[in-house]
Amino acid sequence: MVMSIEGRDMLSDHAEDEKLLTKGEVAQLCRVDVRTVDRWLTAGKIDCHRTPSGRALFRKHEVLTAVDRPQRSPRGRDR
Repeated sequence: MVMSIEGRDMLSDHAEDEKLLTKGEVAQLCRVDVRTVDRWLTAGKIDCHRTPSGRALFRKHEVLTAVDRPQRSPRGRDR
């Protein structure tokens, strides 16, 4: 969906000028190791945007939203 706000085209609900973060920046932001960010990607916990060269980039608010979500226990209900 393309919307025009004050003469600017918006491709989504996200600001065009929002800075994309690298894996290292996400790791620093979340205070984890870069390998943890790789695990989150593999598990589908966070989403990334790929450059034509294959580099993963992340939107800050998407990372914070994903990391803030409560995780469900694999066994179901915790006692």
